[in-house]
Amino acid sequence: LKHWLNRPSCPPVFKDVKSLFDRFVSPTVDAILEDSLRAVLHARVIYKGSIYTRESTHVGNSLILYYPDGVTHTQIPGTIKYIFRTKHGVGFAVQRHLPLHSYPDPFRHYPYFPAQLHSSSLADHLEVVMPEWVVSHFARWNFSPQHIVAVSLCRVRIPLSPTCFNSLTI
Repeated sequence: LKHWLNRPSCPPVFKDVKSLFDRFVSPTVDAILEDSLRAVLHARVIYKGSIYTRESTHVGNSLILYYPDGVTHTQIPGTIKYIFRTKHGVGFAVQRHLPLHSYPDPFRHYPYFPAQLHSSSLADHLEVVMPEWVVSHFARWNFSPQHIVAVSLCRVRIPLSPTCFNSLTI
């Protein structure tokens, strides 16, 4: 498997995920490396009550806002291209939306409206995102051919009493 991943004919998705595996194990110990490179690809996964899918399965559930490298600073919008599971857990291979450098974000003046203006272009590479780094899903509005508006769909739940359901008629 190690030799196959290093061949030029290896598919790009596996080369991108290989960097995650290299971080978890020592590359000098071949037996450990080969064991940790085993991964299973998934179409969808449920993590803490939220459904995440790869883009080819369901676009809406593949749009996520996340903190890159788990560092809490700016939330980045991205699209899940692949979901994989290793013995270390679940991970997402994500392609992020590029930031805008030519325009200031018009939504920065509205702190209670969770929207951000971004480029409609995606990064050339995939990055590994752990599920615990994900803040929420987001809704994507194609504002123009060059711009998208990413609106956070952060989950807010108001507990309902059982009596509310008894009064509903269908």
